Amino acid sequence: MKPVFAVLAVGAAWVGGLAGPAWAQSSTLQLTTGKVITDPAGAFISVSVKNSGAATVSEAYVACEFFAGSRALGKSSTTLFSIVSGVTGTDQVRLLGGTSANRATCAITGHK
Repeated sequence: MKPVFAVLAVGAAWVGGLAGPAWAQSSTLQLTTGKVITDPAGAFISVSVKNSGAATVSEAYVACEFFAGSRALGKSSTTLFSIVSGVTGTDQVRLLGGTSANRATCAITGHK
């Protein structure tokens, strides 16, 4: 797993909505998320992407939007690398400053 702060650079550069183009979604990739956890730095959520396809996925992009109740706090994302067939890749998506977050919505926004 890469350091949490590497995820922040990706999240800061990510602009746009969570819903990616139709080609970004794959029936062979399944996203699972954990619960939102907060600490003094912000909030994070664990994400897992299972590859049930026959080919290795070199990169899978997961983006999350964090909320405090119905109020949006911000968006962040991560890239999971080299998920071979039958394997589940895992990482965390972190939002700095989101100490009041209590939920997040996440989606696979693309893959190669």
